[in-house]
Amino acid sequence: MLSIWPLLKELRPHITESDLKNIYEQARKADGFTFYGYYEGSECIGLMGLRYLTDFVHKFHLYIDDLVVTDKQRSSGVGAKLLKFAEALAKEKNCTGLRLCTGTENEAGKRFYERENWNLRAVVYKKKL
Repeated sequence: MLSIWPLLKELRPHITESDLKNIYEQARKADGFTFYGYYEGSECIGLMGLRYLTDFVHKFHLYIDDLVVTDKQRSSGVGAKLLKFAEALAKEKNCTGLRLCTGTENEAGKRFYERENWNLRAVVYKKKL
């Protein structure tokens, strides 16, 4: 877990190191959430967190919660490889598809997903409690 901490911190700066373990354990127990890392030597340069969900809209599908590539490795193909890996996992489990969300301000991310043949299909609303 400590090898992914620097990269996860790039994507989720509000998460503390102690949150990492606690949130991971809760998510893993709740719905099998798993991290997959792409390593260069001992350094994690790409990270993806995912889980399998079932709902009335998407049926059984793979949901990607987190996808990040270290700043110095962006545009090197690591993100595309992680998405292809996720697609292979989804096919292996007979999922109906894959799904993810990104922030409305994440223009670079949206361009990346569109280049990788992902389609914009929804707008997400949130309300903090």
